[in-house]
Amino acid sequence: MITPNIDALSLVELRYIARKQGIDDAEVLDREDLLEALQEMYEEMESNISGDGSVSSPFTQQRFMNTLVAHDSNDTMGTLPGVQCLPEGYSETRIHLLLKNPYWAHAFWSVCSTDIMKLEQSSASFSFFLRVSIHEASERNLEADSFDVDVSRTDTSWNINLPERGRVYSVSLHYKDTDGNTGRLCISDTVETPKSYWLDHVDALGKDERQFSLLFSSLVSKGGNMVENPLLREVVELLDERLGG
Repeated sequence: MITPNIDALSLVELRYIARKQGIDDAEVLDREDLLEALQEMYEEMESNISGDGSVSSPFTQQRFMNTLVAHDSNDTMGTLPGVQCLPEGYSETRIHLLLKNPYWAHAFWSVCSTDIMKLEQSSASFSFFLRVSIHEASERNLEADSFDVDVSRTDTSWNINLPERGRVYSVSLHYKDTDGNTGRLCISDTVETPKSYWLDHVDALGKDERQFSLLFSSLVSKGGNMVENPLLREVVELLDERLGG
């Protein structure tokens, strides 16, 4: 279930959603009444969807968006003109790494059927894993550190957490079998994560209250709620450490 983050919406947006959901007198209700009516409606919808009421049930785990969305729609767009389905596999063994943001990258790969056949002809069963390599920006050919991520043979993509900013990353696909043999199948091009200016100038930020307020205010919603931002949290933690020390 996807619901809008109604606390962060304006009165005009709340009335728009209320009209779409068929709430009576949406045009004359004030903000508090609209919030209460929408919240009650969403809670009722969720209680009807959730079968066992378990906290761990996936239906009870709300996802929030800051845009206007259809709350409960079964409409489908159908086939789009000029859009074709991707093939199940490709005739080459390759892996690609795309930077999503300073903290996450997306890896996707394909393994050629002939490479799969060679591995299957071995007497030992095998599995795949990803090796995420961390490089210094000035020495991209040298691996400073790495960690492995186990994936299944049916996986073709994976989201990878990037532990450090201002570093260069690559990812390679490897196999390992029950006899202890390992090998690399392919390796991606490198991607570089941007480094935060304020992580290198946190002392200056601590002395400039106006600049800190400006940085902080850009991550606050219209409803006054703090938007989750790992980079700002990292800056604040470093600032607390410096001031505490």
